[in-house]
Amino acid sequence: MQTGGIGVAADREWVIQNAKGKKSVYDSAAEAFEELDEYGEGAVVLTRLVYRGLFRTKPAEDWQQAERPA
Repeated sequence: MQTGGIGVAADREWVIQNAKGKKSVYDSAAEAFEELDEYGEGAVVLTRLVYRGLFRTKPAEDWQQAERPA
């Protein structure tokens, strides 16, 4: 994690979005890709950079589709 200021840290969020648009949150890319096949055809892993403070999380970029690690 990189520091973005006092009490603020940069981090990544990971979700699986199924074909109907429902999202489920995961702690890491490895965990999300491990569960991906259970969501059926059309499901994808998405990620985005966020800044986390004491009481607030602010997205730094929009959701982007993540590539499965080799």
